[in-house]
Amino acid sequence: MAQDNRLLFYIGLIGALVVYGIYLFPPLTSRGGSNSSGITQPEFEAVLQQELDHCRARVDDTNCRCFANISGNILTFRAPEVPGAFQADRRELARGQATSSC
Repeated sequence: MAQDNRLLFYIGLIGALVVYGIYLFPPLTSRGGSNSSGITQPEFEAVLQQELDHCRARVDDTNCRCFANISGNILTFRAPEVPGAFQADRRELARGQATSSC
């Protein structure tokens, strides 16, 4: 009986730690408000122009407006980072997704 109580205590403790861990980090997939990326319009336009120039320098058949829009949105979105987790290279990720989408 005493062992059952200890087991229930540890299960409750682990459950509380899991719930605390879930609420510790902000949602990784939500943007929040319309201007929650923390970047100004001129900064966004500079990134968009940089991606448009990169696309035009390539020789392939990609729609450069589509490419710059997708890549620029990915590069300027500021998602919260999880400490100790592997983070992909943002520029490589953005350009790869833009190339496959356009």
